[in-house]
Amino acid sequence: MATHKYYQGQHFVSRGYFWGKLLASPARVFFSFPFQKTVYHISWPFLMIFFKFFVHFETESQENLKKLEGPLIVASSHISWMDPFLIGISLPFWSKLFPVRYACWHKYYYSIRFLAIPWLFGSFPIEKGVGLDKALKTPVELLKKGQVIGIFPEGKRTMRGESKGKRGAAYLAFKTQAKILPIKIEGNPNRGVLNFLFRGQRMKVKIGKAFALPHQRVNSVEDLNEPTNLIMEQIQKL
Repeated sequence: MATHKYYQGQHFVSRGYFWGKLLASPARVFFSFPFQKTVYHISWPFLMIFFKFFVHFETESQENLKKLEGPLIVASSHISWMDPFLIGISLPFWSKLFPVRYACWHKYYYSIRFLAIPWLFGSFPIEKGVGLDKALKTPVELLKKGQVIGIFPEGKRTMRGESKGKRGAAYLAFKTQAKILPIKIEGNPNRGVLNFLFRGQRMKVKIGKAFALPHQRVNSVEDLNEPTNLIMEQIQKL
């Protein structure tokens, strides 16, 4: 990416970020929900063929997806860049859960390096350090419309998927009363491009049973600690 930077507010941003953010608003209008749903259905068979060829990939407990529909929070462990795509092809071709709209760190969402992929598949930007109410305003609105949100509670990629979870998923569940679908992804990713091209990757998507968090009063962010631990336990025990 070019090193030239523009001044925006109180921060300097890269040229790619600047143009990405400038294009994001009209992109949201063009890449509407029906368009994103269509993208999911059209890309599903191609992604299935691609990952089945390059990755030794399997899905476990797909029967837990029966009769599920939005609003729903898909909460998954996160071990590689492939995770959103692997989750997508683990769902049936005509799944009512499409599109799964993922939280995407704003620096990736607005980066033109990703060729509008987050926009095409319905992702939304998340900023850190601005508080849960502001950071998660968009997914709350989407869940209240009956849509499906994908979130990685750990907030980063971890090889073992055993790091401490962040409070976002629990916040969304209490705010919208949406159920949570736990998913655990296992495998040996991140071993280089050659390993991927020579089919050295082995990945498994384990799908749990959707559940609702126990009812409780939430007066502060600290009240979300125990529900967050419960979500992580449901993922890790798969």
